[in-house]
Amino acid sequence: MITKETIDKIFDAVRIEEVIGDFVSDLKKRGVNYMACCPFHDEKTPSFSVSPSKGIYKCFGCGKGGNAINFVMEHEHFTYPEALRYLAKKYNIEVEEKQMTKKQVDANNEKSSLFLVNEFARDFFIKNLNDKSEGNKIGLSYLLERGISNEMINLFEIGYALESNNNLSTEIISNSFDKDLVVKSGLSKEKGDQLYDFFNTRVIFPIHSFSGRVLGFGARTIGNKSKIKYLNSPENAIYQKSKILYGIYFSKNEIIKKNNCFIVEGYTDVISFHQNNIKNVVSSSGTALSKDQIKLISRFSKNITLIFDSDDAGVKAAFRNIDLILSEGINVKIVKLPDGEDPDSLTKKYNSSELIKFIDDSTKDFITYKTEMLRAESEKDPVKRAENLREIIKSIASVPDYLTRIEYCKICSAIFKINEKELLAIVSRNKSIRLASSNRQKTKERLVEKETKLALFEKEILRLILNYGNETIHILNEEINLTKFFIEELEYDDLNFTLPNYKILYSEIVNNFKENEYVEAKYFLNNNQSIIQEIAIDLMSNKHNISVNWQKRHNIFTSTESDSLSKTAEKAVLNLKHEHLENQINELKKTLNIENKALVNKFKSLVEIRKEIAQKLGRK
Repeated sequence: MITKETIDKIFDAVRIEEVIGDFVSDLKKRGVNYMACCPFHDEKTPSFSVSPSKGIYKCFGCGKGGNAINFVMEHEHFTYPEALRYLAKKYNIEVEEKQMTKKQVDANNEKSSLFLVNEFARDFFIKNLNDKSEGNKIGLSYLLERGISNEMINLFEIGYALESNNNLSTEIISNSFDKDLVVKSGLSKEKGDQLYDFFNTRVIFPIHSFSGRVLGFGARTIGNKSKIKYLNSPENAIYQKSKILYGIYFSKNEIIKKNNCFIVEGYTDVISFHQNNIKNVVSSSGTALSKDQIKLISRFSKNITLIFDSDDAGVKAAFRNIDLILSEGINVKIVKLPDGEDPDSLTKKYNSSELIKFIDDSTKDFITYKTEMLRAESEKDPVKRAENLREIIKSIASVPDYLTRIEYCKICSAIFKINEKELLAIVSRNKSIRLASSNRQKTKERLVEKETKLALFEKEILRLILNYGNETIHILNEEINLTKFFIEELEYDDLNFTLPNYKILYSEIVNNFKENEYVEAKYFLNNNQSIIQEIAIDLMSNKHNISVNWQKRHNIFTSTESDSLSKTAEKAVLNLKHEHLENQINELKKTLNIENKALVNKFKSLVEIRKEIAQKLGRK
C-alpha cells in the first residue's frame, strides 16, 4: 500500500497542465487557465478548462472534472494506485509502500498471482495457435475461414487449446505456479492428485479488463468435440463475468468519442466490427446483460445500441435488455437485422461505410422496435394489442427521468393512436415507476422544485466558502472572516444543510475550519471522499475567466466577484434563511388552527421575520 507521505509528494509535484498536456495536444493557455477540446467527448468548440492555480480540470460540455490523479484514472482507466505510480514515475518520485495486514496481503497476492497465471496461459494458447501443427490446422484455419484477419487475431490475442487433456496444466506447474492457484484460476480441474485442462480443442478468446489485463477466457469448440459451443472460465477473485464486457479494453476510447456503445452477442461479432473499422462495440460474453455491465458502459457513454440476431432468441434478448438499460437512465436504441443475418454476417456483406449507413438507417427507438416486433401477432386481436401496449408502457415506466417519459409517451401515442395525456397517466400509475408513486405527480414536482431552490442557496454558500473562504468581509462596519460569518449565522439560527451531499461537504468544512481556522482548498479538491472532491471541483471551476491582458493591453478595468464579496455573502445567507422561513410558514399553514394561540403567534412571528429579510434583499 502506497504511503501517505508518497501520495503527498506526488500531489505536491504534479503540475496538472503538464500531465494533461501529455494526452491533450491542443491544450492552450487562455488567460490564467488552459483550454482545449474535451478528450472525453466529441466537440468542435473548446469547453475543457484546466486551472493550474487550483490544480483541477473541468469540462463545461460533458461535466467531467477532477485533479491530475482523476484525469489519469479517467483517461487511461487506471486504478488509483496505478495512476499514482504513473505520476510518481513521471516526476521521479520513489514510491514507498507500507506493510499491509495479512488479510490484505493474501487477497492482493492471490489477485496478482491469478493475473500472472492468466497471462502465462494467454501466451501458451497463442503459441499453440501459431507454432503447433494442430493449432494451425484446426484453430487458425477456423479463424481464417471465418474471415478474421491475422491483424485481428494478434490484436485480440486469440489462441488455441490443444486436444491433450493436461497439456497446459503440466506446463504451468513446471513453471513453478502453485497448484491450488491454478485450480482457482479455472484453467485446470483436479481429479485425485492429477490436474486436467479445463479447455480442450477450442479457440481461446482472452477476456480483458478495461485496463487491459487478462481476467479469464472464453472458448469456442471446433467441430463436434463438445455439445457446449462456448465455455467461459469459472468465476474467481478477478473474474466475475457479470461485471465485465468482452472488447471493452479495445473499444472504450471509441465509445467515448462516438458517445454510443454497440452491444452484440458474440466474441466474433466484436472482432468482425473492429475489422470493419467500427470500434465502439462490446459483447456481454455469452451471458445475459447485467446492471453492472450497463453501469460499466455508462462510464463512457449514456447511449447504447443493441445489435442482436433477428431470430427468436435475439428478439427475446433485446426485449429483456431494453427495460434493464432504461431503468439505469441510459438511452437505448435497437438495430433490427434482416432475417437470417447476424452482426458477423453483416461485416462480410458491407464495407465499413456501407455498414455504418446500414446501422444508421436501421436504428429504431425501443417503442418503434417493440411495436414492429409485436404488431404482426396483434394486428386483428384487440386483447393481444392491449397486452403489447402494456409491454411498451412497462418499458416507458422504467425510464427514471420524468421529461424523457413524456417524450416517449408522445411517440407511443402517435403509433397506437391513444390520447397522450391518458397514456402519460397510465405510465405514471405503473408500479415500475421508481419515483414515489403514492403522491400525485404535481405534488411531487412542487416538492422537487422547493428542494432544488433550497439546494441552490446551499450550493451558493459552499461555492463562496471554497473560493473565498479565507477572505475578510465587512458586515455592519465590522470585519469578519467569510467562512466564520457563514458558520456563525447558520449556528445562530440552528440551520443545517438539507441536501445530503451538501450536508456532508458543509460538515467537513465546519470541522476543518474550527480546527485550523483556515480553508485549505487542496484538502477538498484532493479529498479521499469522492463526493466531497466532486462537489468541490464543480464549485471551484470557473466557466469564464477574464484575461489579465485586458487591463494591460486595453486599459480596461473589470470588477470581479471578490470586489463585492461582502454584499454577495450577506445576500447568500439571507436567501438561505428566507427559503427556510418559507418552508416553515408553509408547514404551519397546513396545521394552523385559530384556537391554537401558540401556533398563531409563531406564524405571525415568522411572517414578520420573512418581511424583514425580504426588505434586506431589496424586495417589496
